[in-house]
Amino acid sequence: MNLEFLSTLVVSAIEKPMDTSFLTTIYEKITNPENWINILERVVWSIGFVIIGLIVMKVVKTLIQNFFMMKARSKLKIKGSAKRNKTLINVLQNMTTIVVWFVVVVTILETFNIPVGTLLAGAGIVGLAIGFGAQSLVKDMITGFFIILENQFDTGDFIRANTTGTTVAEGEVIYLGLRSSKIKGYNGEVYMIPNGTINEVVNFSVENAIAFLDLNLSLDTNTIEVERLLTKYFEIEWPNDPSLVSSPVVLGIQDFQQGQAMLRIQFITQPMEQFGVLRKYRGKIKDYLNAHEIELSVPVMDFGKDINIKGS
Repeated sequence: MNLEFLSTLVVSAIEKPMDTSFLTTIYEKITNPENWINILERVVWSIGFVIIGLIVMKVVKTLIQNFFMMKARSKLKIKGSAKRNKTLINVLQNMTTIVVWFVVVVTILETFNIPVGTLLAGAGIVGLAIGFGAQSLVKDMITGFFIILENQFDTGDFIRANTTGTTVAEGEVIYLGLRSSKIKGYNGEVYMIPNGTINEVVNFSVENAIAFLDLNLSLDTNTIEVERLLTKYFEIEWPNDPSLVSSPVVLGIQDFQQGQAMLRIQFITQPMEQFGVLRKYRGKIKDYLNAHEIELSVPVMDFGKDINIKGS
């Protein structure tokens, strides 16, 4: 019974010819010169759109660059504007690249009669599903947006980035984007930090820095004369030093330790210039005081006087 059924199916399949009309249709479309001309025309248009997109990106990026250069050359100088301009140029140029390429891709798809609306609708559904797994990415971009909007730090600033009180990086910001930031540490190491992990920022480049230099003088030194000499020296020296914001101030005797009088000097410097200023003026002050026959002292330890104890 089963053999007869199978034989009937085989015979009917052999007697009934296979429908090859779809192959004929494909062959006709492939061999039709009009179809190739149409495809070639759309390819040419697509290449044209890519070239136009590249030109538009180049022009827009140049306009952004020139706008901020003109702003930098304006008479109105705002503190930190150069670093701020550098950050905004980088962000705006990256956004230009994304927008232009999106428009170019959509235009090319439309040229080939691909339903972009349907693709976007499908991408929206898929994106909704992916969004639940990409919450950290969204958090990074939102945090980066507010970092730039609130001007928390810019490219070139020296910062300390903390996460819930723990320092994750400290150094110079060499890149600031919407999603992540790059910070170069003291020894040249580069930290790649997602912006969403930055909870606290300590920016050392916003305000002027204050540094103190303590000079050790002998107790026999005329400190009033030293203060007068140093005050006169600073009044002449500081206008020629771009690292200093104002003339250093001799505050006076700070403490007495190990047979020495500690004379404290206050420097107000440009942001992050305090370390170099202290190193430079230690040597300058020493040479200046030596020229006036005033020597800086070294610690003195007093072991007391000898006591003779007579025996009974």
